[in-house]
Amino acid sequence: MKLRSRIWLATAALTAATVVWSLNEGMAADKAALDPTGTWKVTTFNPQTNRKSGSEETLKIKLEGGKLSGTITHRSNVNGNERIFESPITETKLQGGDIAFTVSHPPHVGKGPDVTMSFKGKISGDVIKGKLESEWSGTTFARNWEAKRVKE
Repeated sequence: MKLRSRIWLATAALTAATVVWSLNEGMAADKAALDPTGTWKVTTFNPQTNRKSGSEETLKIKLEGGKLSGTITHRSNVNGNERIFESPITETKLQGGDIAFTVSHPPHVGKGPDVTMSFKGKISGDVIKGKLESEWSGTTFARNWEAKRVKE
């Protein structure tokens, strides 16, 4: 009887240890999967044609202490004049796999109020897909966007 009790106790302890280990591994994988820290290449698409619109942008995100920060850099080439904009991301939110942030930058051409872009998306591994709304001078434009994490 004692041997049978010891075998049962050892089996129960091993099972409990395996369950605890599995839960910890699963939580670590979930945390890593939902941590957007890194460099991302962003592409925007026309919602009617699903064709690429604009130039590729570079998004750098850092998650630290539960807060997102970062910058987005993009180029504008109008009439042979190239300008590079690097703007901070603001109004950041990360909840589960959902991410949202806002970016403001000067207009690509001429003078006027800043362009404000509101990004909302869903993180799935090394890809973020979502909707983008740009507002400038009272007019709003909607586009789809996709970001792919750069392997560093």
